[in-house]
Amino acid sequence: MTTEFVVTVTEHTLPNGLKVLLVPAHHAPVVSVWAFYRVGSRHEQIGITGISHWVEHMLFKGTPQFPKGQIARLIQKHGGTLNGHTTYDHTAYFETLPKENWLIGLDIEADRMTNALFDPQETELERGVILRELEMYENHPEHRLFTELMATAFQVHPYRNPIIGWRSDLERMTRDDLYEHYRRFYAPNNAFLVLSGDLTPEEALSEVERRFSDLAPRELPVLPEVKEPPQRSERRIRVKGHGELPLLAMTFHAPTYQLNGDETTHLVPYALHILADVLGHGRTSRLYRKLVETQKALSVWVGNSIHKEAALFSVFVTLTGQAKLAEVEDIVWAELARLTQEPPTPEELERTLHCEEADFLRSLDGVTERAYHVGAYEILGDWKLLNAHLPNLKAVTPDLLVTAARQIFTDTNRTVGWFEPTKGQ
Repeated sequence: MTTEFVVTVTEHTLPNGLKVLLVPAHHAPVVSVWAFYRVGSRHEQIGITGISHWVEHMLFKGTPQFPKGQIARLIQKHGGTLNGHTTYDHTAYFETLPKENWLIGLDIEADRMTNALFDPQETELERGVILRELEMYENHPEHRLFTELMATAFQVHPYRNPIIGWRSDLERMTRDDLYEHYRRFYAPNNAFLVLSGDLTPEEALSEVERRFSDLAPRELPVLPEVKEPPQRSERRIRVKGHGELPLLAMTFHAPTYQLNGDETTHLVPYALHILADVLGHGRTSRLYRKLVETQKALSVWVGNSIHKEAALFSVFVTLTGQAKLAEVEDIVWAELARLTQEPPTPEELERTLHCEEADFLRSLDGVTERAYHVGAYEILGDWKLLNAHLPNLKAVTPDLLVTAARQIFTDTNRTVGWFEPTKGQ
């Protein structure tokens, strides 16, 4: 990789604790406004799982200034797009608009940071929407297997709970539970803005201060620190249900990004990104050749999923009717074990690094995507991790790839899941 790429970010923090990250991009007269909140499903206690996702839904249901439906109509009228999402670690909302209309997005986010209504009738209607969404997931084999896999791989940490929540919690939570969660976590000192596009820091900050500086900070809840204990033995699950094809999942606990630490330790997550691509990225990857080209599988996905407090290296395989789960599992395990003995070939590493670079740069192409990635890395610890991504990939050595594989790909660190379809039952 030879490209030198740096995302320029200007930081500013208001007296009330609201951080603002400004990401200039002057190639088009467009601005993306993102509001990130440091609350996701890992901040939930048993009994209220799914509450962060439900609160996200409610923030589209109106405020006194923007009644129900007006936010979407206003953004569409002015040529923009909007959305929101909830993850394990954060909740975020965005509006992307032509520059001449970008202040509408800022107005919306300043208002709903503190003024969402949580109308009781709307709350009940949204309960039905979320339960139907959950039912759709429950009827989807991949989602069923993933939910069981996470609940097995994590025995203590809240990452074991699905972002959408457990059905028993969704059925019993009240409007007051939702509003209390909103009031606890939605505050300027638990949020940050990312503004990306055709703006200068000077013009952006003056508008932010005009809208957000009077919002009072809140005393934030002190949550217990939860650390997942090391996995000391293999874990296995078998899920049976209606479906067309068998599925295999294999996942391993792995280190997340580190802001501090020795040179070797902080590069392990990047080594695992490379190994994931060697195994599962594209038609030349090892598992594609071993499983898809031999008609044992329809698809293979391998990834190193990074969260704030943990990471998982995972393999997911959709089998054909021409192979058995045990056979495919053995093939996957053999390829993982092979990486503990010898690094990928120079040709594989060159191809993988080029693909990683291209995919990474494409992911930052638009102002919406660039703002999201700056915010996502800030949630993981520091937006500067974004600019460190390509250099850290390049710094990984063949010896470190073997070291990382030996550290992570052990039978005691492995959680295996099978989905076995029961057609017609």
